[in-house]
Amino acid sequence: MSIIVTGASGSFGRMVTELLLQRVEPANLILVTRTPDKLASLAERGVQVRYGDFDDAESLRSAFAGGQRMLLISTLDVGERRRRQHKTAIEAAVAARVEHIAYTSSTGIHPRSPAFVIEDHLATEERLRQSGVAYTFLRDAQYAEVIATMMAPMAIATGQWVSSVDRGCIAFVSKQDCVAAAAAVLTTPGHEGAAYEITGPELLTFRDAAAIAAEVSGRSVEFVLVTHDEMQARFDAAGVPRRYVEGMQLDHIGPWGSEEMMSYERAVDAGYFSICSHHVELLTGRPAKSLREVFIENRDALMPKV
Repeated sequence: MSIIVTGASGSFGRMVTELLLQRVEPANLILVTRTPDKLASLAERGVQVRYGDFDDAESLRSAFAGGQRMLLISTLDVGERRRRQHKTAIEAAVAARVEHIAYTSSTGIHPRSPAFVIEDHLATEERLRQSGVAYTFLRDAQYAEVIATMMAPMAIATGQWVSSVDRGCIAFVSKQDCVAAAAAVLTTPGHEGAAYEITGPELLTFRDAAAIAAEVSGRSVEFVLVTHDEMQARFDAAGVPRRYVEGMQLDHIGPWGSEEMMSYERAVDAGYFSICSHHVELLTGRPAKSLREVFIENRDALMPKV
């Protein structure tokens, strides 16, 4: 059985590759990336590393040749370009006769969700349903590591966790758990047509997250609730682009535009992401990590640099 991993030079791709190498022979792994040089060490271990660009359909058809199962890792560019890229990848997989596609989607899938990102995942899920290829949806909640390494350190440094989300909850999930769930789906039978909600073990508000950050760091962190308009103004004042620009990565913000983040916060506040499941344990055989556990694991990143 040959397994394709797209976006293989990214963080998720590298992590899942290491898990897959514990389960399959290196020659049965096909890593697809725009930057094969970054995966030279894996090629030396016998893994197939192939060039593929989601903006170049022909490159993907060649890259996917001979693969039976595929992990389609969603691309970063929220909006029309991402939907077009995913369409290109799915069509190339069909042309290459890939038998099963697992897709890293999102929790909170609902046609009325105000979150921009959900429109992309809805479109991709529907395209997979119509493709004729077996599929599995891995609906990942917000990564706990994003909270631990981007949002919490700023709050600990300033003493304030500023958010426009009042009561909305998220079951923050460890990226490691998302990766482990994906590896399980790719290497075990019986997942065709399934939609797994890959979440942490408990629903938490951002107010809860601030309290955990204070507890783990030993610092005072005040939760400050602002309006959505006030939060947008803060992003504008900080110079955060309103829409994602390829390659952007701002400290404590990550690769997202402010309008995308604000649409997400509105969806959280409206309850669209209040989803908590046992699917991590179902797929991996172990309980999902809590946000507190991830904070403790990332304690060094949490603390302000003196």
